Amino acid sequence: MTEILESFDSRLRIGNVGILFNIYREEKISMENRREYEKYLEETYPDDYENFLEYKSKVKAKTPNIKELIFNWLDGKSEIPEFKLFIV
Repeated sequence: MTEILESFDSRLRIGNVGILFNIYREEKISMENRREYEKYLEETYPDDYENFLEYKSKVKAKTPNIKELIFNWLDGKSEIPEFKLFIV
């Protein structure tokens, strides 16, 4: 396991949550920023990035509007989404 995905507890990897927030934060700036960030992760941490993609898929299946919730938080329109939304 790399340093970007240090375990927080047995079910949640703080790295995955952080990556998810960072991807959407970069997307708010521009899609090019998001693509560059994702490319960096994929090239630098290929196995962990694959695991992240599985995690992201599960989060989106559980909460289809997760991107909207994070964008609203980034815009200051709401509180940070509930922690339980990120446990899959």
